Amino acid sequence: MLELIWLIPLLPFVGFLLNALLVGRIGDAHTQERSAGYVAVAAVAAAFVLALVAFVQLGNLPEEERLVNVNLWTWINAGDLVVPFGLMFDPLTGVMTLLVTGVGTLIHIYSIGYMHGDSRVVRYFAYLNLFITMMLFLVMANNMLLLFLGWEGVGLCSFLLIGYWFERKSASSAAVKAFVVNRIGDAAILLAMMTIFLQFGTLNFFDMILDGAEVIGFVENAGAVAQQIVSVPGQDFRIGTIISFLLLIGVTGKSAQIPLFVWLPDAMAGPTPVSALIHAATMVTAGVYLIARTHPIFTDTTLGLVTWIGALTALVAATAAVAQWDIKRVLAYSTVSQLGYMVAAAGMGIYVAAIFHLLTHGIFKALLFLGSGSVIHGTHDTQDMRKMGGLRTAMPYTFVTYLIGAAALAGVFPLAGFWSKDEIVGHALTHTIPIFIILFLSSLLTAFYMGRQLALVFWGEQRDHSYHAHESGAVMWVPLVILAALTVVAGGLNLPGSHWLTDWLFPVMEEEAAEFKIVLGVVATLAAIGAGFGGWYLYAVRWAKRIKVDAKDPLYRGMGDIWDTMAEAWFFDTVYNKTIVPGYRSVAGFFAQVFDPEGIDGLVNGVGRAFGWASNGVRFFQNGYVRSYALAFFLGVVVIVGYLIVAL
Repeated sequence: MLELIWLIPLLPFVGFLLNALLVGRIGDAHTQERSAGYVAVAAVAAAFVLALVAFVQLGNLPEEERLVNVNLWTWINAGDLVVPFGLMFDPLTGVMTLLVTGVGTLIHIYSIGYMHGDSRVVRYFAYLNLFITMMLFLVMANNMLLLFLGWEGVGLCSFLLIGYWFERKSASSAAVKAFVVNRIGDAAILLAMMTIFLQFGTLNFFDMILDGAEVIGFVENAGAVAQQIVSVPGQDFRIGTIISFLLLIGVTGKSAQIPLFVWLPDAMAGPTPVSALIHAATMVTAGVYLIARTHPIFTDTTLGLVTWIGALTALVAATAAVAQWDIKRVLAYSTVSQLGYMVAAAGMGIYVAAIFHLLTHGIFKALLFLGSGSVIHGTHDTQDMRKMGGLRTAMPYTFVTYLIGAAALAGVFPLAGFWSKDEIVGHALTHTIPIFIILFLSSLLTAFYMGRQLALVFWGEQRDHSYHAHESGAVMWVPLVILAALTVVAGGLNLPGSHWLTDWLFPVMEEEAAEFKIVLGVVATLAAIGAGFGGWYLYAVRWAKRIKVDAKDPLYRGMGDIWDTMAEAWFFDTVYNKTIVPGYRSVAGFFAQVFDPEGIDGLVNGVGRAFGWASNGVRFFQNGYVRSYALAFFLGVVVIVGYLIVAL
């Protein structure tokens, strides 16, 4: 099976082709919708089964042999640049592949119910399959160029899916915003790839045999090159610092970190299952995976910057989540915040903890997003939490599963979020006290805003009676139950004493097992329960009657401008819209209205006009009259004879 790992990304790609080219042409709309859903689910589910089989077979190999390369063909062979179209399967790729295909399968199943009746559902499932394909290329690529193909592929698919309802101005604008912001990070990734090839002479991660010749890998040889010093106008830098800094810029774009996180909250304009896929198992995890995959090239200088960016992102996004009314935007800022934990963990050098939190977060955040989709579906497209209330009786499955997901996100023992987040916060306590304080405060805010959300959505009485709330169908709540069960047990991946994930990832990370701090665990759980209860009590009991449709939050009275600052995510968007965006649009307008029509088109059209003028001149002589040709012949003879007389 390990030699056939190429089938894992191929299957969802085949699903994409079938839906894009065939399913939309058969039968009536009902048949097309049903067929598209079945094809998409079957493709991703089959990929999950193959990934699971490959994972088990990899585990049966000796630890030192748990790296399988499958080069399908030599993709590029130009001088020293030799790049295979090759996939690999190692412990890190294994867990990422299972997350992508496993959670992806549940999201596909859920989508059958959520997207029922949509007029373009075949296109939706085609895009969803393509999204999974590109993410699989990203995590399975054995070289940076193929990884970048997947990197750009998920960016394209996010654009298509965020803007899926393109008739809505908010959706099309959000899609463009996500696409443009990510291009900034992608440009840095390209520069990093160029620098890697310049210094290492390769884009492959690990040493391999290609076309009978040994090709080195830059990750495997990072120690020998990354510490070399180069001078950049007046300042000396290590090669690794330059490369890793460029990679970090790419990470801030794809994994929504300061200062490029602004696209992710707006990405909620797409269908809710798309939000779940982006936030849980695919696109936003790509940056964290990239750091983990290339971690030997990161220097202490860059890692310090990575830590602070992650920690500050966690805090800024957590404060923003507290002040949101839209049920999905709360979860969106929560994702940004939790990604900050993962990035901070990577910056502190605890890559296993970063991947552990990536895996657990992928499960319970998928649960929360799909739960929010169930709420939206059951309240007839209502997203403002002020219009909800009392839904726990009308939507019992959604309520119980959402409660489990919220508790896991808050870090309540013994759910998955407690174990993964505690490992990061515990290490921060011994690493840097300021980072510990920021992350611990962020975790308290996380518990508070989830308690607030639970109170606003599920407790009290329904505040807007324009809809009749109802539970979603089994095709939607069954995936919620499965994800809730996984949320309960996923902490077992790296429990103190067993540390299975640490041992599994050791060939890639080479980390020792983290020490579990019982006192900190008890304090963290009590603090999470206290903060969560505080958020619930204020909005479900004390201020329940003050929650009105379109009214200000009760906390606004005491916080005023601070609350507005939090609601606007510290005005990052505002600053960009006042400074960078107008300049960008002016430059783009100049190119569109002046440079392109007058410069590029003018040059091309000018060449055409010049040939037209020249042909008109020639046409004067090529008129078809014999007398004109005789005259030209006579004049030519006169000129030649005259020249000969003068010359002689």
